[in-house]
Amino acid sequence: MIGTRGAISAGATLVGLVLLLGPRAADPGIEISAEVLVRGRAQAATDALDALRDAIQPGLDEARLAAAAVLSADDPPGPLLLAAGATIADAEGAATTARRAVARLNGARGTWRPGATPLADPARAGELESIGRQLAAAAPAGDSFADLRERGTQLPATLERALTALEGGDLDTAEEIVAQARADHDLVAAWQAERTTLAVWIATTDAMIIAMEEIVSATRAGDAAAAGAAAERFANLGDEAAPADRALRIALGEGGTALIAAPLERLAAALGGIEDARSATAAIATAMGR
Repeated sequence: MIGTRGAISAGATLVGLVLLLGPRAADPGIEISAEVLVRGRAQAATDALDALRDAIQPGLDEARLAAAAVLSADDPPGPLLLAAGATIADAEGAATTARRAVARLNGARGTWRPGATPLADPARAGELESIGRQLAAAAPAGDSFADLRERGTQLPATLERALTALEGGDLDTAEEIVAQARADHDLVAAWQAERTTLAVWIATTDAMIIAMEEIVSATRAGDAAAAGAAAERFANLGDEAAPADRALRIALGEGGTALIAAPLERLAAALGGIEDARSATAAIATAMGR
C-alpha cells in the first residue's frame, strides 16, 4: 500500500511539473517516451489487425467456394456455408482484441497530441458473429437451390434417357424417367412462379415432356401412328432447347448470386474497415519509427 501511494504521488508530481513548465519548457525525455508509447501501440494495433485478417481469411475462402458451388452445383454448398459461418463468427474474438488495440492507440495519441483525430473501430462489435450466423443460415437454402439447379439443367438429358429406354423397349423405365422429368420441371417452374425470365424454358420443356408422355402412352397402347407423331413433335422441339437452356442458366445464375449476396456484401464491408484501420496503424508505426 505504501509503495502504491508512493507511485501515485510520484506520478502526480511528474504531471504537475509538466503542467507547470508548460509547452515552453517541455521535457525532451517525456516527449520521447510519449513517441515510444505511440509507436509501440501502433505496432501492437497493426499486429492485432493482421491477426484478425488471418482469422477471417479461411472463412472468406470457404464463403467464396460456397458461392461457386451454388452457381455450379458441382458440390453441395451447405457444408461450405456452415464452415464459413463458423469461421467468421469465431473471428469475433480477434476483432475484439483489434478494437481494444486501436482504442489503446487512440488513447496514447490523444494524450500525446490532443488534436489528433482518433482512428475508427476496425469492425463493429458483434458484426462478424452476425455475418457468420447469416452465412450458416443460408446453408439449407443453398443445398436446395443446388438441387434445383441440377434438376433443371439435367432435364434434357433426363428426357434423352427416357428416349433411350423406349428405343430399348423398356416402357416401365421410360415411364418412370418421364415422371421424374415432370417432377423436376414443376420444381423449377414453382421456383420461377413470380418471374418471367424462364417463360421460354418452362414452355419448351413442358412441351418436350408432354411429347414424351404421349410417346410412352401410345407405345404402350400399340398405336404406332400416334407414337410416331409425338416423336416427331419431340424432335422438332430440339431447336428450341438451346435458347431455353440459356434462359435457365441466366435465371439460375441470378438466383444463386442473390442467395448469399447479403452476407458476402457485409463481409466485404467489414474487411474494408479492417484494411483501412490496418493501413492507418501501420502508417503511424512507420512514421513514428523515423
